[in-house]
Amino acid sequence: MRSTASPTERSRLLLVSMYPLDRGRWGATARIASMRDELAKLAELDLVAGYRGSRSGGLVRYAFSGRLRGLDGIYVESSSFLPSPLDIAFLGLARALGVPVLTYLRDAQPLFAEYYRGSPKRWLSRLLFRPAFRFLMAFSNVVAVPSHGLAEAFGRPDALLLPPGAPPPVDVPRSPDARQLLFVGAMRYPVHGLDILVGAIERVRGDGIPVELTCVSRPGEEPPEPQPAWMHVRRGSGDEIHALLPEVIASVTPRRRSPYNDLGVPVKVMEYLSYGRPLLVTDCTETARIVHDAGAGLVVDDSTDALADGIRQIFSAPPAELDAWSEAAREAATRESWRSRAQRVVELLLA
Repeated sequence: MRSTASPTERSRLLLVSMYPLDRGRWGATARIASMRDELAKLAELDLVAGYRGSRSGGLVRYAFSGRLRGLDGIYVESSSFLPSPLDIAFLGLARALGVPVLTYLRDAQPLFAEYYRGSPKRWLSRLLFRPAFRFLMAFSNVVAVPSHGLAEAFGRPDALLLPPGAPPPVDVPRSPDARQLLFVGAMRYPVHGLDILVGAIERVRGDGIPVELTCVSRPGEEPPEPQPAWMHVRRGSGDEIHALLPEVIASVTPRRRSPYNDLGVPVKVMEYLSYGRPLLVTDCTETARIVHDAGAGLVVDDSTDALADGIRQIFSAPPAELDAWSEAAREAATRESWRSRAQRVVELLLA
């Protein structure tokens, strides 16, 4: 691959997002929006984003605009949904014009029953998932994934590792009487671990430890009613979450171990690093590795007893130990930045 930009020009790239980026930041869109923002600092960036219908129209318009010619590279962020024939045709056209393509495969949830089962439509998606993505990969110069396990799931053990990045860390002082655990994300499936988290908190509160839970979720993804009095559901992202941090003693990720949870790399775990609080996580393989490598908290078994013991350890830790975990989290967020991820993408496309 070779850049067509002159030494005095910025490279010109196209980001294709299979999710819309104008409906708030959550999971997938948080990652893509972060990559968009950092890529735009490094190159002249065009964007085509949306679900299948609007994205198809955008790709057609882009192809007829003539902007494919002279483009230095295309970075594709896939979704959990099947790519469309037009996605594949567009990338085929780009490759025919000599434009390099890097496709990032963010997850493969449709291949795993703990996340994708029930309706005939979902069954069909599981059946078509690998063949559809095989075409997408065939028209990509480089395929990137967040973990080795996901590379194996897609049948591409040679895929480039490109795990999620972290936002710039914040330094928000912890209140001396902070007692909130922070969870950000969805609690829709049994493997998310809501039952063991509720059981652990109830057990610890029975010991006289006044722990509470702040749960930041999108509408429809919050814990079901009725919710205990110690659980506080909030909406928001970014600065709105930062405003909660003074009362937060640690973040928590209570996922149960499962085939997908072992290979997935949750974006929110990287965001937790940036909050500058200890992380309490269950021992799902990739999540545990992040926390172990950073030295930024505790890894426990995926059970009520183990999670309760972890909460007790957090609440009995001296302030100096909490501060050490917090500083390790901020240092890891600085090392594993979105900017470094974007720089790697640009290097690969322009190589």
